[in-house]
Amino acid sequence: MEILENVPLSTLTTFHTGGPARFLVTVKSEVEIPQAVEFAKEKGLPLIPIGAGSNMLAPDSGVDAVFLNIAMHDVSFTVNGADIICTAEAGVSWDSLVEQSVERGFWGLENLSSIPGTVGAGVVQNIGAYGSALSERVTAVDVYDTKQGKMQTLVSLECEFGYRTSIFKKEVDRYIVVRVNFTLTTDASPNLSYRDLKNYFANAESIPSLREVREAVIEIRKVKFPPLDLFGTAGSFFLNPIVNDEKTRELSKMYPLMPLFPLPEGGVKLPLAWIFDHALSLKKLRVGKAFLWEKQALVITAEPNATSGDVVLLASEVARLVFEKTGIQITPEVRLFGAEKKIVF
Repeated sequence: MEILENVPLSTLTTFHTGGPARFLVTVKSEVEIPQAVEFAKEKGLPLIPIGAGSNMLAPDSGVDAVFLNIAMHDVSFTVNGADIICTAEAGVSWDSLVEQSVERGFWGLENLSSIPGTVGAGVVQNIGAYGSALSERVTAVDVYDTKQGKMQTLVSLECEFGYRTSIFKKEVDRYIVVRVNFTLTTDASPNLSYRDLKNYFANAESIPSLREVREAVIEIRKVKFPPLDLFGTAGSFFLNPIVNDEKTRELSKMYPLMPLFPLPEGGVKLPLAWIFDHALSLKKLRVGKAFLWEKQALVITAEPNATSGDVVLLASEVARLVFEKTGIQITPEVRLFGAEKKIVF
């Protein structure tokens, strides 16, 4: 177990902002995880798995906590007929796992190509894109339960997956994701339900291959998202709001062309990017060195030397304008800490 002190969070997060983390603890094996938990208890500080820092905004003043870096990167594939059991440790780069699956001809993760982050963080967030969600392929998750002080395995139903959420997000202080089991398939089954993918392959003369689907997703994302080597970002900053039937009817009268996405569990998911573009025209909004990415207004982007304060002020202004125009209170998808939790709605 490696312990570092006062590590700048600007070097650990994809926003490239934030002051120092009090401690950064790196573990390289399952047996070191209880040691990290005990270290945080001894210091009287919260323990925060950081993943690749791709879904968090740290305050400029820093965070008095122990950040946990799980440097465990093993991946295995077991063939069982047409089904493939894939086991990946929490520290594996998510897109690396997708790439390895595609290289082997295993379907199931390709629509989630090019999403920054780690396998562990992806499960916590239940990442999704282009008509697919990670939870559709998860069979079980091995976790360290800090409440029980031992390893446990949660099957998919126990993970309480939902839209960009899971039990690991709801009980963020209890569970540490260690490894994840996925079920993939060798049966060719491209999911082209999402409009952008459907349009991309509209003139295709044959069913796209696994590699072609992955390359299409990567190309589409390159157009929509800022390059991480030039700008700081955590991708989509806000969740798409879910509203009841009454609110849906009200908004449908105001915006009859707005797409609606009814959910099986009830409620209707609204496309926040559509609201930004058609109801508010927010694409050029800027505060300090933080601005909305012109090709995808849901993405708050930070120029070099931007502060987390710039991002928070911009997010607050966006939330205020959305509420003023629609009566909807939008929620950050990005995890916020300390003073940066104070987004004014």
